[in-house]
Amino acid sequence: MKINYSFVVFLYAYLNQVDLSLDRSRWEHLDNLRDFYRSQISPKKVANYLIDNLGLDVKKLNKLIFIGEESLWDKIKDSLLSSFKRDVILEDDKVYFLCQKLLLLDNFLEDGEHVHKLEIEKLRIEFSKLNYGTIKFKLAKKDRLKANNIEHFLQNEILSTIKICEFNKGYF
Repeated sequence: MKINYSFVVFLYAYLNQVDLSLDRSRWEHLDNLRDFYRSQISPKKVANYLIDNLGLDVKKLNKLIFIGEESLWDKIKDSLLSSFKRDVILEDDKVYFLCQKLLLLDNFLEDGEHVHKLEIEKLRIEFSKLNYGTIKFKLAKKDRLKANNIEHFLQNEILSTIKICEFNKGYF
């Protein structure tokens, strides 16, 4: 699926924020993470944007989807092509997988019930694998470095971070 390059930069920053926030949430009550995401772009909005703009089949989101790791050749090829900053190609299964995980995270954040810490950690690892194993290689180095400084839950106040709205080019 072809995805606009600037949206992929946003997606990389957003998934980085999710990864860091879920990691930091291990030491806090989940309600604090829920409060943080009330002032952020919700995972459901990102998933719905992908569903609507890429014409995804909503029925397929209910199916179990597994994704494999990118091969070394694919990572090298994507790194070389990233300097052209054209539309990014993501495999269908990876986009569906991402939407499933974003909707699952949204359920965790919206549901007032207790979610086991291992479920949160498993979800964090899945986001991390997709972001750093696939999407990262599709971006130019300067865009990756900027997105790595994203604000997140329980961030160190000394660090200089960038708000997610700086990556949002009118998508939300």
